[in-house]
Amino acid sequence: MVLLYVAVPCIIGIVVGRLNIPTYWRLLNEGQATRATVDRTTCDNHGTLFYRFTVAERAYTGWGSAGFGTPACGHFKPGDPIVVYYLPSDPTVSRPGEIRDRWDNEVISVVLAVTVLPAFLTVIVWSRWPRPEAGVR
Repeated sequence: MVLLYVAVPCIIGIVVGRLNIPTYWRLLNEGQATRATVDRTTCDNHGTLFYRFTVAERAYTGWGSAGFGTPACGHFKPGDPIVVYYLPSDPTVSRPGEIRDRWDNEVISVVLAVTVLPAFLTVIVWSRWPRPEAGVR
């Protein structure tokens, strides 16, 4: 059981943590804010905004979920301004809203996944683990 309780959080942390943590970390430490323009929204798909912005006279596009320091997706229409963060070394990497808010949300999600899910799985496995019959030695 101890091995399960140690192995599962490590695996979950590696798998879940690799999704957004590295990108948000880089944007948090190296990112630059700029104004972008909303091209379109797909609010029924995780509140997604599609936007465009210019860096060094070159146009870039990106997408990401609304919130995180910006209004909800339904408040945006094409042409509206929005703040995005991008990597100066690679402007194709960008996210709308406040990166600190995204970072905090992601860290909380990973911590919860690493603590709650293994505890839940351990309780399930433990409850189904065969027990010796009473009185049998």
